[in-house]
Amino acid sequence: MTNDDTSRAAGYLITHQQWHLTVSDLEPTIFRVFYGNKPVFKGSLSILNNGESIALGNINWNFRHRSGRIEQWCQMNHEDKLSMNMNYYFEDGSLVVEYLARNSIPTRLDVRHDIESSEQSHSEQLNPESPTITHHWHRRRHGLPSEFLVNSSVTDFFREAFSATQWIVLEKV
Repeated sequence: MTNDDTSRAAGYLITHQQWHLTVSDLEPTIFRVFYGNKPVFKGSLSILNNGESIALGNINWNFRHRSGRIEQWCQMNHEDKLSMNMNYYFEDGSLVVEYLARNSIPTRLDVRHDIESSEQSHSEQLNPESPTITHHWHRRRHGLPSEFLVNSSVTDFFREAFSATQWIVLEKV
């Protein structure tokens, strides 16, 4: 893992106390969260357009690491050009993932990571160093600009935008 924001790398790492988040060029649609060296979460990116899943296999993702934050972005062709941006960071004892997507045609985008908890063995559950996983991820969708179209006749230069935030309070895990 590297903290260098100028070169392509096998992976990127941010940390908060004993928590670590990694994302890599090898699996750009997946992030992993560790407590110490033990895997705790795995997030798999899901992008839906008008309720249908968008294939993510042949997308050229870019990464930047700076000041305790990993930024990931791409542009893909889906009906028209779709621009995607994600930011991963720790804030106030939480892991936060922010999403922003822009499309030049009105659509109903939904962007999120589907989160799985890593299974812990019985011996790990008895270890006080390992966090107890009794939580759920929070998600907030920040509305869609296309909702203004009902009240407006001007749609020139319209760009649909999607914004959401997904987070977990790590201090309570």
